[in-house]
Amino acid sequence: MTKLLIDADFFLYRAVQSSELELEFNPECTVITGDFRHAQGMFKRNLKDLTTRFGTQDILLCFTDQVNFRKTVDPSYKGNRIKRKPAGYSKAKKWAMNTYPSIVMPTLEADDVLGILATSGDLTDFVLVSPDKDMEQIPCRLYNLKDEFTQTPELAERKLYEQALTGDSTDGYKGCPGVGPKRAGILLDKCKGDYWNTVVEAFEDAGQSEKEALTSIRLAKILHHSDWDAEAKQPILYTP
Repeated sequence: MTKLLIDADFFLYRAVQSSELELEFNPECTVITGDFRHAQGMFKRNLKDLTTRFGTQDILLCFTDQVNFRKTVDPSYKGNRIKRKPAGYSKAKKWAMNTYPSIVMPTLEADDVLGILATSGDLTDFVLVSPDKDMEQIPCRLYNLKDEFTQTPELAERKLYEQALTGDSTDGYKGCPGVGPKRAGILLDKCKGDYWNTVVEAFEDAGQSEKEALTSIRLAKILHHSDWDAEAKQPILYTP
């Protein structure tokens, strides 16, 4: 039976956010509440849609830990995310983890958990379900809620270096100054597979150093099984 590895952060956040209610008692008093039952219902429907689409009941929800190792790489990582979690998110997460097969790994984001599981070799028939473009770094069968495809190891590797060059405004790291997706594609096309040196040269041409390039790629990299020290329970950071 096909196993679904699911980015549960995305589905739960969306369900809880859509279930907020804003109650204005007077111009000076507005109260925001969360409709827990509505959030539960939406989350259950999302999972039902997925299990129906793939004809399986075998699912594993992957969640983000409260501690994030990328903060030790760059303390400003995701520092632009000052918006609060939707009302009732913690309660909903606890419910989801108690209701469905779920996993959290210390200091890791859900993306990393997905990447480690997908590249462990322990699973043969599975689909990684996430709308996050970063998951294209993982060579496996992917479903991004629009398209289903199998990412090759070659394209997965290239995606990592592309991400290191372009950065990610959502996660709050800039990448190489002046390099967007189009420019990154041109640079990587020319390098004939020598991706890391191409990234370093781009950063140096922009007035930065290899140190900044290394920070960017360590923030960008979605962990694979080989990037996780299971005994020490800590990531193995990218090293050229």
